[in-house]
Amino acid sequence: MTAKGRTRRALRAALAPALLLCLAPAAAFAQGFDAGSAGTAAAQFLKIASGARGAAMGEAYSALADDAFALDWNPAGLINIRKNSMVFMHSPYLAGTYADYFAYAESAGEVGAWGVSFKYMNYGKISQTDSSGFELGEFTPYDTAVNVGFACYVTGFNKDPEERFVLGATGKFVRSKIISADNTVSADIGLNLPYMFDNKFRMTLAAQNIMGTLRYDKEEAPLPLILRLGTLTKLGNYFNLTADVIAARDNLPFFAMGAEARVPVYSQLDVFLRGGFNTRAVSDLSGARNMAVGGGLRYADYTIDYAFSPFGDLGNVHRISASIVF
Repeated sequence: MTAKGRTRRALRAALAPALLLCLAPAAAFAQGFDAGSAGTAAAQFLKIASGARGAAMGEAYSALADDAFALDWNPAGLINIRKNSMVFMHSPYLAGTYADYFAYAESAGEVGAWGVSFKYMNYGKISQTDSSGFELGEFTPYDTAVNVGFACYVTGFNKDPEERFVLGATGKFVRSKIISADNTVSADIGLNLPYMFDNKFRMTLAAQNIMGTLRYDKEEAPLPLILRLGTLTKLGNYFNLTADVIAARDNLPFFAMGAEARVPVYSQLDVFLRGGFNTRAVSDLSGARNMAVGGGLRYADYTIDYAFSPFGDLGNVHRISASIVF
């Protein structure tokens, strides 16, 4: 096969998932992407943001994800890992619940990158009663998801990495337990388009939880399919601006926007300031909501990040995450 033929074949391989991701929203609106479908998807924990950095930017993070947290945002972002990346997050969530996340990813050289992650949501102890109101004891509901993903270049092998298409995919195992438990499998797919405008602008497409259902007693519900169209704008070497349009099955699409400023202290130390907002269910809560702020500190290969997200009358969510590159 000639070099031109190989290029055309690689281009078709890149455009096929892009076309599917672009057509998915149109087909999905017939399947519950509206306000009247709220509560019809299972495993809602899959919609909870992992990592303080992305949460502090209003959850507009699919185009910027560049470490092991990419497994929970856009698997194509794994391609940005140059060595090994290990991340951890702990988040006291709403109403006495909490979320944990751990991931490890590493570069596979010119082939791409791969990683594995574990996401856990605990809902605390709940009293179980019978139909007469008598207590039968306690149970502890929880949700877990294990992801294995990879990212690879699919076009432009002789070009600068910033000028190539990147395809990422993730397979996941999801388990949900209330009193009884059920399991399912699902997958994510992501596509990073080449940088444009002197490597200052990039677009990404991602589809998460594209299959799988969970059965609760006699009722069966699908996982929350999430579609993301993300952009990253680099305003110099010290400022990133992100924007995502996000559509999750069981609610209306919403818009998110975030900003990140890096303040270099010296060669081994950086301070980060972040903020963002989104329009998800903007009219459903009162009080401070739909915004987030946070910051981070990087020393050598170690980074600690924090995010604060108010949820109006429901309370506030704090996220602390740590990452190491080695």
